[in-house]
Amino acid sequence: MKEKNKENEIKTENKIEEKNINNKNNKVKLLNPKIDIVFQMLFSSQNTDITKGLISALIDKKIENIELEINKQLIGNKIDDKVGIVDLRARLNNNVECEIEMQMVYSKNFIPRLLYYWSKIYSGQLKKGNKYNGLNKVVCIAIINEDIKEFEELKAHSKWQIREEENVTKILTDKLELHIITISKAIKEYKEDNKNKENRLLQWMMFLNDPECVEVDEIMKENKEIKEAEVTLRKLSEDEENQRIAELREKHILDTQDIYETGLEEGEKTEKRKIAKKLLDKNMPIEQIIEITELTKEEISKIQNKNN
Repeated sequence: MKEKNKENEIKTENKIEEKNINNKNNKVKLLNPKIDIVFQMLFSSQNTDITKGLISALIDKKIENIELEINKQLIGNKIDDKVGIVDLRARLNNNVECEIEMQMVYSKNFIPRLLYYWSKIYSGQLKKGNKYNGLNKVVCIAIINEDIKEFEELKAHSKWQIREEENVTKILTDKLELHIITISKAIKEYKEDNKNKENRLLQWMMFLNDPECVEVDEIMKENKEIKEAEVTLRKLSEDEENQRIAELREKHILDTQDIYETGLEEGEKTEKRKIAKKLLDKNMPIEQIIEITELTKEEISKIQNKNN
């Protein structure tokens, strides 16, 4: 009898294990929230609690109420439609205008575009007959996937305002506030120090980077907004049309990144060739030119032949 019961227990355990494996295999793969279109879907939803939780963590301010600006212009109609469209627009506590940009690919136009969006939102508030002092503060937030070379020494979250050159404690106005948040740095900061595990901004970056990772499972036990975001993202991920749109958008982003990086490499090569040509004109030994430009001997020979 005992052997029979033991056999039944083993069968039950095997069935449970088999069910868990099947559930895991059938589990819907979550859409990547770093893709701007998915980001828009997630935080432009009717569930304003998760959007409030995200923005509150990013700017470190308590948000009593939030009004999301949801219209057809917010989400592009085409897969490659990005220019002039912000990813998220909201009014916070009735007196702060906020916009968020999600950037998987960094380009040289990143900072100018961020300032352009700020200026358009700020000036766009002024209607005929209104006074300048009635303009609301505008906060622009840029979440970027990879680090910006010029800002390598900065932490994951940097806050920018207009300050006096010599007395940096003096801020010209609080109407302009820019936040740049780097996901790759945020992940590193979160993992390298246990004190950072409670940092809500870093928690959100962990979620955006990989909502299915083990760390996010732990985060969701305490952070109810991120748990709600995961539930909402899962619902969005079950929709086949959303899957199709996200896949096409991600492909476009990766193709754009490839073109951008190829362009940078070609630009660097062109500059090196120009330098090599000048050095050849000065009769510098080829070995030294190779050391300076890092071009191959064959490449320099081609330049030399063209000169001749």
